[in-house]
Amino acid sequence: MEMWQNVLEKISAQLSKPSFDTWFKKTSVELEANTLTIYAPNEFTINWLEEQYSELIANTVKEVTGEDYSLRFQVAEENLTSIFPNAYFESSPNDTDKISRLERKIDLLEHKIQQLIDVKRLDEKAEQLEERISKLEEQVK
Repeated sequence: MEMWQNVLEKISAQLSKPSFDTWFKKTSVELEANTLTIYAPNEFTINWLEEQYSELIANTVKEVTGEDYSLRFQVAEENLTSIFPNAYFESSPNDTDKISRLERKIDLLEHKIQQLIDVKRLDEKAEQLEERISKLEEQVK
């Protein structure tokens, strides 16, 4: 949508490149009646945009269009074939939303598991270092 590209150009001029790339680069919009729905790839980005940039977005949209729109933030639907390449689905929008939510939960759990694995490795390394320290202290005595 050309209007959103104009909004993004103005916003990019006001933010650092890393901030813009992190929060706005993968966004898209849909305009329906008086509501501008902003789509982003995940819930974290949606929350950040809504909490940190709502006012900037609303003001920039008004500057570009001359209109006041209600803003709505939503996670973009993911392509189901990306995780089920050989499957065919007949699904309603509600099914797609449920699957997307479940995929996000799986991603979060995988991330938490990796963090726990990393912590376990750190604990093991700390134990090894404590043993070495004990041995060295005994040698010093």
